[in-house]
Amino acid sequence: MRPQEGLFHSPGAFSGIAVLRLARDIALPQLREVVSVLHGELAREKGLHAVLGVEPALLPEAAPPPPAPLPREGPTARFPSTQSQVLVQVSAVHREPLLWALRRTLALSRGVLVLEEEVLGGRIGEGREAFGFRDGLLRPTREQVRRTALVPSGPLAGASWLLYLRFQQDLERFGRLRPGAQERVVGRTREGELLVDPPPEAHLLRVREAGAGENQGLIRRGFPFRHQGEEGLAFVAASADPGYYPRSLEALLGGNGRPPDALLRYATAVGGGLYLAPPRDWFHSPALPPEASP
Repeated sequence: MRPQEGLFHSPGAFSGIAVLRLARDIALPQLREVVSVLHGELAREKGLHAVLGVEPALLPEAAPPPPAPLPREGPTARFPSTQSQVLVQVSAVHREPLLWALRRTLALSRGVLVLEEEVLGGRIGEGREAFGFRDGLLRPTREQVRRTALVPSGPLAGASWLLYLRFQQDLERFGRLRPGAQERVVGRTREGELLVDPPPEAHLLRVREAGAGENQGLIRRGFPFRHQGEEGLAFVAASADPGYYPRSLEALLGGNGRPPDALLRYATAVGGGLYLAPPRDWFHSPALPPEASP
């Protein structure tokens, strides 16, 4: 089992996502060649961590593709789909490798893939999201990534199912709440301490009901961003089981007697899709030698 090494590295100080669509009718071997070259270059660059995902329908190994988790709608909120064909997530300690990676992504895919969406962001201060709350407090270990995010066996052994969602956060509206009310929406203090008696719609409780807490059902790989005046969260999750995502999204949206996540009043999902990060052996040019496999 040779998973992409980037899955074991949380987003760094600088992070980015590129979503690309096919420029025209392209045969799978040609697309595979392009993403293989791209994977090889990004994986060899020191100080850079990259994960490449492909639309499941393009991988014969994933047949039949799982039901799409997006779009999905609840009583008060909606998770839309802007599904495309390739997703590239890159992260680095410094800005220069990140910009190089995004430029190389476009250069190497020219004529085959067209940029649909690009988001740049990264860590805020010591690790906060746009609303000012501490985030990423429980970083997964390599063993947790293996257990939670990697397909354990079969033709997709070492692959990982990626869910991408881009959220716009309404900082002005959230900022009009008193500090105590903000904490009840989130379910913890700004410094990360759990509230003694959070309301049932608190974000933390909804996430736990969804099974996404403490690196149990998925590994979070998201990061805050600011782009053209828009601030939000580029949410990326990795899981061994794609069927986990619909259940998690339903828990956040509420319904059937369950309250929707209170944070969705101040954060609006504007796009997303499901991608499969193939194992390294799927690419024509494996980036690392077998002895480097985790």
